[in-house]
Amino acid sequence: MLIMAVAAVVACQKTSVVEEEIPENQTVVETPEEQTGTYVYTINASIPETKSDYDNSGNFSWSAGDAISVLFHKDDDNQFFTLDRVSGTGANATFSGTITAGYTVGASDGTSSDKKIWALFPASTSHTYTAGELPKFYVQPSVDFSASYFSANVPMYALNAAEGTLTFANLASTYKFIVSNIKDGVNKVRFTVYNQTTFGLSGLWDVYDDSGVILLNYSYASPGSANSTLSYVSNVTSNQAVFYVSCHGTWGTFQPFITVTNYATGIPIKTFEASKAISLDSMTDIKPVTLNVSEASGGVYYTPLISINGDFDDWNPATNLSLTNGTNYKSIAGDGTHWKEFKVAYDERNIYFYVKRNYNAELWDGGYFWFKFDTDGDADYDDNKKFYISPFKTVSETKTILTSVTAQDVLGTSSASFSLSCSGVFDENDVIIEVMASRSDIGLNKNDVVGILSNANKSAGNIAITDITFNN
Repeated sequence: MLIMAVAAVVACQKTSVVEEEIPENQTVVETPEEQTGTYVYTINASIPETKSDYDNSGNFSWSAGDAISVLFHKDDDNQFFTLDRVSGTGANATFSGTITAGYTVGASDGTSSDKKIWALFPASTSHTYTAGELPKFYVQPSVDFSASYFSANVPMYALNAAEGTLTFANLASTYKFIVSNIKDGVNKVRFTVYNQTTFGLSGLWDVYDDSGVILLNYSYASPGSANSTLSYVSNVTSNQAVFYVSCHGTWGTFQPFITVTNYATGIPIKTFEASKAISLDSMTDIKPVTLNVSEASGGVYYTPLISINGDFDDWNPATNLSLTNGTNYKSIAGDGTHWKEFKVAYDERNIYFYVKRNYNAELWDGGYFWFKFDTDGDADYDDNKKFYISPFKTVSETKTILTSVTAQDVLGTSSASFSLSCSGVFDENDVIIEVMASRSDIGLNKNDVVGILSNANKSAGNIAITDITFNN
């Protein structure tokens, strides 16, 4: 390997090369004597197998195609260079790369917790480093793993005080999604996931020190934005594909919507949606989750009855209860004229609301929807079972419908009960809103008989209750 590397370098320019056998767990550097040209840098990398579950066999393994980014400096300039895997399997491998002459391994300031040699995996030209700070790590939003190798693509780092073997550790909590029961004939799939909460999955993130634990600071990203989305491509083996998605911490900041697509045809095979944010058990755990594409639901994921997307084709008499007479809803004026239609649907996870009303000035006098639940059949509504939402926002006198709002308590204070997903449309005469809420958050259980109503004025009276029996 070294002979080939030396030949390639000498053919381009003059360098000084150390030609000797690489001792185990040692670094060999062909040090530049001039400030022009390049030289080859080789280093060993390892990771404790007990901390990882990254390959098809269930153990961590460096693979063909893997590469790491290692920090070098020239005077005050810090730069990550890419080193490719050249040998080694399992938890230990050797990486080598071409370095611009004049750059020396390590940070220019020699600080960062009294250590100076940073290495990041996977490699990226978008990783950055500022003297005296911790690096910024770039998570690629789209990766194709099907070309020639398998890789988990889980963010890892190594930090050394001096040259020697780089020992990597995880930078994030990670879900291992095992997509099972993919039908015969589908050889490659695309796995797309976006986080429905306000924490990102891809892009450039700070590395930070959480009381001695080095982690990625996955921070704010608007739901549906580029930074909240990941897209992976993988081959299908034995009707199964595996994908790793890293996220922030152990608290509930991950609420994914997942689409599995036949890569050859572009036709979706299955969608899965988490009804609420879910957590990991450890900051750097690998947690397996099986997604069964042949079942309607599985694990913590399922296909929702109604998609909250502004397309109302999935609202039909077969799947919901339609309340259309004036006794079942009230308008601002109290006479039912502003409400045109109100529908309710539910499945094993969520309850859904559809409301249609006049789009006029009076709408904005009380632009909220008021829902009440009677869970014990006595028509005396419990405070934690009634709430209102205002899925509207005015920006420069332009009315928009929010995609996510917070349920308020009965008094309309800022005390939040839970979050709801919203969507809707305006036309010349009407506004239509659809809303999804978690049944478990509200407390709507199987076999409950619940009286439910909606109105646009929370003080309106004489509103009829319609019972719903939750059969699942």
